[in-house]
Amino acid sequence: MKFTKALIYLNLFFLQSYLIRFDIGSYPSNLQEVLIGIMAISFLGEVIRTKQTKKVLKNIRKHWILIAFSTLTLLSLILVPIFNFIDLARHLKFLFFGLIFAFVLVETLNKKNEQEKALKLAGYGAMAFGIFSVIFNLLGYNIAHDLRLLGPLDAAVYLGYYLAPFFIYFSIKSFGKPTRKHILPAVILGLLIIATKSMGALGGTFLVLLAYLLKNYSRKILKNSLIKVILTIFTISIIAAIISTKVMPTLNTEYSSLDERGEIWKVSTELLKEPKNLLLGLGFGQFEHHYIENADQVLGKTPLDYHVIQPHNIFLLFTFHYGILGLAIIIFLITKVLIRLIKKEDVKEFDQIILFTLLYFFIHGLIDTPFFKNDMMILLLTYLSLGFSRKATN
Repeated sequence: MKFTKALIYLNLFFLQSYLIRFDIGSYPSNLQEVLIGIMAISFLGEVIRTKQTKKVLKNIRKHWILIAFSTLTLLSLILVPIFNFIDLARHLKFLFFGLIFAFVLVETLNKKNEQEKALKLAGYGAMAFGIFSVIFNLLGYNIAHDLRLLGPLDAAVYLGYYLAPFFIYFSIKSFGKPTRKHILPAVILGLLIIATKSMGALGGTFLVLLAYLLKNYSRKILKNSLIKVILTIFTISIIAAIISTKVMPTLNTEYSSLDERGEIWKVSTELLKEPKNLLLGLGFGQFEHHYIENADQVLGKTPLDYHVIQPHNIFLLFTFHYGILGLAIIIFLITKVLIRLIKKEDVKEFDQIILFTLLYFFIHGLIDTPFFKNDMMILLLTYLSLGFSRKATN
C-alpha cells in the first residue's frame, strides 16, 4: 500500500491544508478533505486489489474508539432535537473525515516505526506551518492586537494546540536521544508556542513533560541540583506567565478569556440542572444555540460573547454532545491513560509519547476544547486510535 502510505504522510505534513478553502460545485470544501478523500479511495482500491476485504472488515471491531464516537453521534442524532443544522453539518464533517483518516492510518501503518515516522513527519509539517505563520504575521497580515502569533485565518489558541503534540514528541525524543534532529525541532516548536501566548498549550505541555521526566528520570533529577534549579525556574516562569496574561487581566479589566470562560461555565452549570440535558446532552454540535438562548437569563446581563461553539471544558463538551454516555467515555479514557502511565512496568518510548500527548489533550481540555475542528479532530482520533485500537508490531 505504498501509494496510500504516501498519501497518509502527505496529509499529515499538510495537516493545516484545511485552511485552503474552495467550493466543489455548491459544496464548501478544503484541500485537507480532498487529500483524505483520495487517500480513502486509494486504500479501498488496494484492499480490494490485494483481496484483504475480509481481513479489514474483521479488524473494524478492534477500532472500538472510532466505533464509540460513531455510535454516540448516531444516538445523539436520533434522540436529541437539532436546532442549528449549520453547526451540525460542520461537526459531522469534521468527525467524518477524522474517523476515516484515523482508521486508514492505523490499518495501513501497522508497524510502530511506520507510525512514529508518520508523527515525526507531521511534526515537521507543524514546524513548517508555524514558521510560515511567523512570516505571514511579520509581513503585516492577520496580526493580533496583543501581538500573539496567529496562523493564517486562524486563532492563536488553535495554532498553539496544533503545535503542542509535536513539541511533546520532539522533546521526549530529545530527553532519550539528545541529538540535533530532535532538539532543534523541539526548540523551534517551543518558541512558536510561546509566541502564540496560549497558556493552555504552554502550561499543558510543561505539566506533561514534567510528568514524563518524573516518571522516567526521577532519581537523576533528585540527585542533580542543577536540574532541580532549572525545573524550578521553568515552573515559576510558567506560573508567572499565566498570572500576568490570564489572572491579572481578569482582575484589572472588564474582559479577559477567564471572564468569558466563567460565563460559559456558569451557563453550562445551569443547563446541566435539567435532567434531560445531563442524560441525553444538548445535541451534537448544538451548544452554541442553547448558549445564545439561555445566556442573558442565566447571567442577568449581556454575555461577553454570544458565539460560543464549545463549552471550553472537556467534560462539559462530551456531556453536551452525547449526554451521560459521553461523560462516561471521556472519564474512562482519562482513567485508562493515567493507569497505563502510573503502572510500574516500563512503557516503551513511542507508547509513552502517545499516552502523554493524550494526557496533554485532557489537561488542555479542562480550559479549552478545540477538538471538533478539521485538524484537531484528526489529531484527537489519531492519537486515541494509536493508543487504544489494534496493536501495531515493532
